[in-house]
Amino acid sequence: MTSYHERTIRRLKALYRSMRNIGLYGRWRLTRPPVPANSDGTVRIHVGCGDIDSPGFINVDARPLRHVHYVKSDLSDFHEFRDGIVDFIYMSHILEHVRHAQLLNVVCEIHRILKPKGVFRISVPDFDLLNDIYGKNGRDISVIMQPLMGGQDYPDNVHYAVFNRVFLEQLLTAARFSSVRSWDPLACKNHDFTDCATFTLSIGGIAYPVSLNIEAEK
Repeated sequence: MTSYHERTIRRLKALYRSMRNIGLYGRWRLTRPPVPANSDGTVRIHVGCGDIDSPGFINVDARPLRHVHYVKSDLSDFHEFRDGIVDFIYMSHILEHVRHAQLLNVVCEIHRILKPKGVFRISVPDFDLLNDIYGKNGRDISVIMQPLMGGQDYPDNVHYAVFNRVFLEQLLTAARFSSVRSWDPLACKNHDFTDCATFTLSIGGIAYPVSLNIEAEK
């Protein structure tokens, strides 16, 4: 059972994070970077960019980091972008942070702002891979707890949805996407950085991939 002292420390840490984020947001509003304009006219968005700042991408994140162009936590509302204006949208290990009841709303909003033939590229933890890892490691649930449920070390780092290929394809189809296919993070365009798409769990000297990497077209 958690002691009163431990609960108090958790509350104080949460309050500190909240006050720090308010300060960061105020600073970000003053130093917000200009939205990039690509020479080829393409519009590319990195949703949930975190610390990654890849040239040519419009960076969207819940945190007011210095390279972020739009601070956003509600991914069902991209009112900043009109219909059919975006060529490419990338989300890596972000959809699992969306409450499962809101998934279709989010994916439909992505569909709205993409141009015809625009690409929505996704990476999420693959429940089938995690289940396989669980089975191969003595059904020890602790080995898959973090990639399944999130690190839970700050409020946004919690997982609300799980995915396998069948479910993700059904979700994309329901939002009127087509040409659903796998993509390789080590051999594709618009991915000149390292992120969770190549994340592996190292257990007993074996590196297990955990990501489901799928893209689709509008």
